[in-house]
Amino acid sequence: MQQPSKFTPVLISSVVMLIMSLFPFLNLINLICCAGIILGGAAGTFYYAKQLEKNGQLIQNKDGIMIGLLSGIISAILYVILSTLIIMVSKQNPVELVYKMTQEYGFSIPPESEKMLQTVFDEYNRQGFSFIMIGIEMLSRIVSHCIFGPLGGVLAAGLYLKRRNAAK
Repeated sequence: MQQPSKFTPVLISSVVMLIMSLFPFLNLINLICCAGIILGGAAGTFYYAKQLEKNGQLIQNKDGIMIGLLSGIISAILYVILSTLIIMVSKQNPVELVYKMTQEYGFSIPPESEKMLQTVFDEYNRQGFSFIMIGIEMLSRIVSHCIFGPLGGVLAAGLYLKRRNAAK
């Protein structure tokens, strides 16, 4: 029997991850061990498990891992692109917020960090975005989404199989 396409489940997972990461207040869910990313990986995996069941097949852990991994990569890239566009359109320099918060709470910025912050600050003022911040954000998002997305996928596959076996 032919396997259903993973395109739609990956798309579903990517959209859930993106929504949970991009929108204010919803993104707070990610403070709990990247729960929004885990939910995204699980959403697409549950959808895929139902598609497989229609064909008389069972989901495997590797399917959940693959769906979570692919959607993690896609959502991380889309997040960085969209958040950069939002910052550019709003003409907001996020480094200003860092300076305000450090002054407000009485923190001091080490000289090494001050030099880097000033470089990023100047990039935002000149171009509306910072290549340094895009690189840092891309790296951190790829790592976190590619860890927690597959975790959500494998958890969903396991729960789906457990629930199916309990129903028998």
